Amino acid sequence: MFRCKDSVYLKEVSGKDEALGDLDVDGFLIRASEKVARSIIASLKDKGFKGKVGIYGGDDAFNRRVVESLNVDYLVSPEKNTKFDNLKQRDSGLNHVVAKMMAEKGVCVVVDMGDIGRLMSQSEVGSRKSEVKGKVAERIARIIQNVKVCRKVGCKIVIASLGSKKGEVFDVKGRQSFGVGVGMSSGEVVKSVEF
Repeated sequence: MFRCKDSVYLKEVSGKDEALGDLDVDGFLIRASEKVARSIIASLKDKGFKGKVGIYGGDDAFNRRVVESLNVDYLVSPEKNTKFDNLKQRDSGLNHVVAKMMAEKGVCVVVDMGDIGRLMSQSEVGSRKSEVKGKVAERIARIIQNVKVCRKVGCKIVIASLGSKKGEVFDVKGRQSFGVGVGMSSGEVVKSVEF
């Protein structure tokens, strides 16, 4: 992640030493297990860090424990690490109970456009284009379901571009277009690109 005009700089960390090494950031994005995430957040609290903290989502149980017990501001891509879809409902990493807790605690769901951009670039280059396109379609369907769940309970969704290469970074108009494409209302789209 990098700094640019009208953006938030979140440093991606996977360990406590990485987080404590540089506190001159707007926030941290944790990619780690629940136990490691707890130690990182506790260390940041001990140092008096007042910035934003986000964590990459996991399965339903992981996401629920994170929202219930950790003090985070963002749950990033809860739909990414899901196992399988049921016949009538997709395994999107969120359900109405978790989304309601998130709304009460002020935790935002973050849709990572950079990751979707990486998947799309694989479909252009890779030998198994149909498999990759199928993964992209499943991912977008899960995002659509999360939009519907979050709308019902009032949980905020943020569409971010967490990327570092060309093709992974989307401007505001691109993110807004994606929001309209996944079924967000015009008011939700405007709010989704503001941090």
